[in-house]
Amino acid sequence: MKKQFREITEAEFKDFLKKCPHKNYMQSVEMFRRYKEIGREAYLLGVVENSKITTAGIASVIYERFGYKIFTFSRGPLADYENNLNSFYFLLEKSKTFLKEKRGIILQISPNLLVPNAPNSFKSDLKKLHFKYLGEYEQVKWIYTIDFSKIENLPKIKPPKKETELLKPNLDQNSEQILFRTFRKGHRYLIRYATDRYNLSLRELKPDEYNIMFKLLEEAGKVHNFIPRDQKFFEQMHKTFNGKATAVIAELPDKTPVAVGFFIIYGDEIIYLSSGLSREHKQLGGPHLIQWNMIRYAYANGYKKYNFWGTNPDPKDGVFNFKQGFHGDVEEFVGTFATPLNLIGKLYLKKLKAAEHRNI
Repeated sequence: MKKQFREITEAEFKDFLKKCPHKNYMQSVEMFRRYKEIGREAYLLGVVENSKITTAGIASVIYERFGYKIFTFSRGPLADYENNLNSFYFLLEKSKTFLKEKRGIILQISPNLLVPNAPNSFKSDLKKLHFKYLGEYEQVKWIYTIDFSKIENLPKIKPPKKETELLKPNLDQNSEQILFRTFRKGHRYLIRYATDRYNLSLRELKPDEYNIMFKLLEEAGKVHNFIPRDQKFFEQMHKTFNGKATAVIAELPDKTPVAVGFFIIYGDEIIYLSSGLSREHKQLGGPHLIQWNMIRYAYANGYKKYNFWGTNPDPKDGVFNFKQGFHGDVEEFVGTFATPLNLIGKLYLKKLKAAEHRNI
């Protein structure tokens, strides 16, 4: 049967994701619904072969001006990159025509594909399809993760029938000690002192308390020179993922906020998406305590990876050093690529230079 390109339904996409090894929260039914709810133009596009969807993804508008649009497959499209690249390339070619008709001028892709797993011809093939390599552009190119299967002597845990409470990971003492000992000495010290000396406690923030989180995010942004997403984004994400996106805060006994982390639980991993910290209380170990809890929770409930998300793999970078202290690995994605859909897009794309790192 010939390949067929078409818009697919949410039910079809959800069924496709069940067996997709490269699924991620950005390419999920939940995110598609969020786009629709906030009025962001988005389409579910797929390739059908022998009555089965072999490649699919959400193409959404990331930028619009004067009626012209830049479309992106954020961390997608999703495909069997290792064994069925033809289907992936077919979707890209057909998507160009489809999105051009929607007044698109550029199509960006950021495949959820790590460099070691990418076919040798991947970049050159995309170049033949007129995609320009942009490196780290629309999505982060480097992430930091803990793969529990790589930790020596750590028992393999099957997912329990019912997940433990988020702030009460049900973990045996031996496994907990093995995990804890993998951390840098200074990290272990701060985690112990956070509770033993400073009596910090953790709790989940309710969405109507997200203003507390946002203030801590703003403080962190001033220190590390980034602009945090607005409070409404986190409220929407909590609603969109129906309890699988949450904020955990560390507080002093008098309820003074010390640190906060925002997490998404999706697929085989837990993603540490964003964080904030009170500069006045930065020495109390709040961020370390939050991470320790969530790492234990991920392992105790059978998740394969704990994902610290974007990182700058530079030894001089403070955030990178913080993540390294939990003894994980840097993983590199293939990056972002873009192709023009018309002459305007071609002229615009000429001005964009490839980069390995960008401030995003």
